[in-house]
Amino acid sequence: MSEVLNITSLSVEFNINGEYYHAVNDVSFHINAGETLGLVGESGCGKSVTSLALVRLLAKSAKISGKALYNGRNLLDLSLEEMHQIRGKQIGMIFQEPMTSLNPVYKIGSQISETLRLHNKISNDEAKRQSLEMLRKVGIARPEEIMEEYPHQLSGGMRQRVMIAIAMINNPQLLIADEPTTALDVTIQAQILDLMRNLSRDFKTSLLLITHDLGVVAEMCDRVAVMYAGQIVEQGLVDDIFFNTNHPYTQGLLNAIPKIDVQNKDRLQPIVGNVPSLTRMPKGCRFATRCPHAMDRCKMESPPLMEIRENHQSRCWLNDAKVV
Repeated sequence: MSEVLNITSLSVEFNINGEYYHAVNDVSFHINAGETLGLVGESGCGKSVTSLALVRLLAKSAKISGKALYNGRNLLDLSLEEMHQIRGKQIGMIFQEPMTSLNPVYKIGSQISETLRLHNKISNDEAKRQSLEMLRKVGIARPEEIMEEYPHQLSGGMRQRVMIAIAMINNPQLLIADEPTTALDVTIQAQILDLMRNLSRDFKTSLLLITHDLGVVAEMCDRVAVMYAGQIVEQGLVDDIFFNTNHPYTQGLLNAIPKIDVQNKDRLQPIVGNVPSLTRMPKGCRFATRCPHAMDRCKMESPPLMEIRENHQSRCWLNDAKVV
């Protein structure tokens, strides 16, 4: 199976009071053609920064290193003009909050058509026709009327569908979806996930799904990468992550999920402590201060990502395995 995206040793640093600190540190993963990879972790762990680094949408002050190979081309080495040709055409992106991602002073039709005209030499009439067709594909009723409305006139679910339409209008090979169901009610969440799954299948699009919802991961993903404090601490096939869990942080996330088949007296098991500050990362394993299995070694040495079985890696000293 061919790789669409291959990230190797990606790091992102930000300047805080004159010093640079890693928000993303030595992150590596890949996405195969037609595959969905879930990038999971708590808020602030570096998921969104990773995705913005890939499409070069971070502030100029951010220091990005490593490689991000898209069909063999390193996105981090391309000029801004070359990136303009890739963003929106070959790589689509659904941002976390559609109300702030859509321009409030332009009509919906104009915003969808703009993406088409930017990357294709087509007439206004043809752009409008394709925009209407895409609105129908994303399940929007009354597309002719919606084209003439502004973002504030639409519900959250409708705005998210519009964002998906904009991201998919040029039939991208890779779609990055950053928390696509945040702030939507459960019924609308299910509809949006079904829509993304169907569009990904119909357009043969690979998907990087960024979320903190493990239920979404179980339903949507082929493989999972779990992030903590800017690092990937475990990655593997979705069944391995859920049923052969290795890293204590991943296990902590699973233990914190409410279950309907347990007695009401059974309490959820939270992960004790807090995520370390960007400016005060522990010397050894970044999860050591919260880990119930931490050893002296964990507090002194940072563990590498280790292969524990085929297609399953974990960053933990408890593993007696070879280093990737």
